[in-house]
Amino acid sequence: MSVRLHEEHTSLLIKLLQMNTITPMETGLPSEITRAQLLYANYAVNRLGGEVVYHESIDKGQLGEEGTPLSIYERAAEMGPSFWDNQTNMVIRFGPKRPAEQTIMFNFHMDTVDGRFSASFDGDLFIGRGAVDMKGPGVALLAGIEAAIQQEPALLDDLTLLIQCVAGEEGGAMGVYGTKALVDKGYIGRLNVFAEPSDGVYFDRSSTSMTARIMVLGDDATDDAPHTGHNATVLLGFLAHTLMKELTGRIEGEGGKMCIAGIHTGMMHNKVYGQGQLLINLAYTSVESGRRMERWLEEVYRAALDLFTSEFSSLSAAVRTARDAHDICHLTWLKRGLPVLSNRDPALEGLLNDLGWKRNPDDFAEHAFTCDAMWAQHPDYYTIVFGPGSLGGNHAHADGEYIELQELEKYAGQIRDLVCAYHEHASMHKSRVEEMMR
Repeated sequence: MSVRLHEEHTSLLIKLLQMNTITPMETGLPSEITRAQLLYANYAVNRLGGEVVYHESIDKGQLGEEGTPLSIYERAAEMGPSFWDNQTNMVIRFGPKRPAEQTIMFNFHMDTVDGRFSASFDGDLFIGRGAVDMKGPGVALLAGIEAAIQQEPALLDDLTLLIQCVAGEEGGAMGVYGTKALVDKGYIGRLNVFAEPSDGVYFDRSSTSMTARIMVLGDDATDDAPHTGHNATVLLGFLAHTLMKELTGRIEGEGGKMCIAGIHTGMMHNKVYGQGQLLINLAYTSVESGRRMERWLEEVYRAALDLFTSEFSSLSAAVRTARDAHDICHLTWLKRGLPVLSNRDPALEGLLNDLGWKRNPDDFAEHAFTCDAMWAQHPDYYTIVFGPGSLGGNHAHADGEYIELQELEKYAGQIRDLVCAYHEHASMHKSRVEEMMR
């Protein structure tokens, strides 16, 4: 049964949608992430009795070299201290600190992708950046927790609830200075639910992505003498074509995905651009598979440069580009070597099944997507991805992003039911432990 979102919930969500919480990873500009978190916390503390137990930015010295996307270092160097200052992470706790077995952790991200448009609510539909990804579900979490406490007033006598409200999810940050930092500090439970648009099912395994950047660093030329410079557009276009043609089948055969994410050289019609870049995303479902894809891309990239030199060396307008291709073209991994989410738990899967939650079948693993949940794996924990709406269907990351009120109310009801069911589960576990200790 759904939980009705009352006026305070809808007002909170509209205010959050009106705030600019675009990640600086995409814009290079500060935003209002910290202020939005404080607004969210104000409701959780004053209305529900929660406690803000952590609200800080990561110390950049805590970043580990291995697995940290290169783009984070590049953006931080560009922006200076302001990069870190407004990208805080928040943890709200309901109930005292308890062992993981008596704790559920919920995670959602307050940062959004770029692209602002007017926020609105007509009584049925919320429209705005973050409506489905993830401000709307974040507010529904509060409604569900509130309903659970109302249904079982003694719930927090035995159970602790955590909400991680993080930055650093979007823009290729991969949760490194958000979710990972909080998990490393111990803000985690026996059951961890990551609110992401999961299209009606929950995932307990998902892919992770890596990003290759191919840059051409050559000389520009005028359109009247194209042969005097390097043509980055032609070279990068050839590489994109060849990589897509040669790798797609192999990568999909591994259960992965390949995306030519973008080429950029320039916009003028009367100039030959000697510099530019090509971005390629590869999603993989196991660390071993990711390593194979990484090796394949590097091998095909080198062969493609050889082929370009061979095929274009006789064309006067491209002869210099062909001759210097290996010297002016450089492949760098912006991110790679990140973990994937892959965990099972028969006991908690049974609990979810009893609630009517459906697990994404293993033979549809490609439907899963990369998210911060990969950082919350541990042999004694169970981590899932579950949220209302879908990335494509609700226009996440696109103009017109929306979510229906009834979807949020259904999700709030599911969260209430989960919290109450887990409370019973944790209470039984506590009783068994106490019995054994007598």
